[in-house]
Amino acid sequence: MAPSSRPSFSFSLLLLSAASLLLAGGADAKFKGINNWCKTADYRQLCTDMVKAAETQDEALANAVQSTYDATVRVLPLVDALGTELTNLQGETKTSVIDTCKSSFDDALDNLKEALTYMAAKDMHTAIDRIQTAEGHYYDCSDAIKQMGGNAESLSKASKVLYKYGSNCMAVATQT
Repeated sequence: MAPSSRPSFSFSLLLLSAASLLLAGGADAKFKGINNWCKTADYRQLCTDMVKAAETQDEALANAVQSTYDATVRVLPLVDALGTELTNLQGETKTSVIDTCKSSFDDALDNLKEALTYMAAKDMHTAIDRIQTAEGHYYDCSDAIKQMGGNAESLSKASKVLYKYGSNCMAVATQT
């Protein structure tokens, strides 16, 4: 049999190549408008807003931590108004929940400040530890309210949003 003058491409190889190109284009579309340091974040658009136009990981993380700090400060009036929202709790129970919430948010702010300080000193291990600790504080208040039978929906919602901020900081900090 005489050799064929046609190229020896197989149809399945051609189909596989076309599928790969389509998927690669889809991946680019998935991250369109997302900052490079937010591609592993669970909340990518929020992360992109947090890191602003950062081009380096250090800059992105500093912006993300500062955004988280600022968002936490904006939630403090909800913590201050907690006493009027917890109408079903009385006496020491109510006081205990309010103290826990104030302490949680104050501790989160302290940890975020410390994270920025450690980042400036190039101690990323400790900075990441402080970010992770701050992230954990956002649910302490909600947990205390639930455990005592209280209901503070606005603060619970705010805590969930702040947790997203903390999660994004961790994603930026650990992305390689």
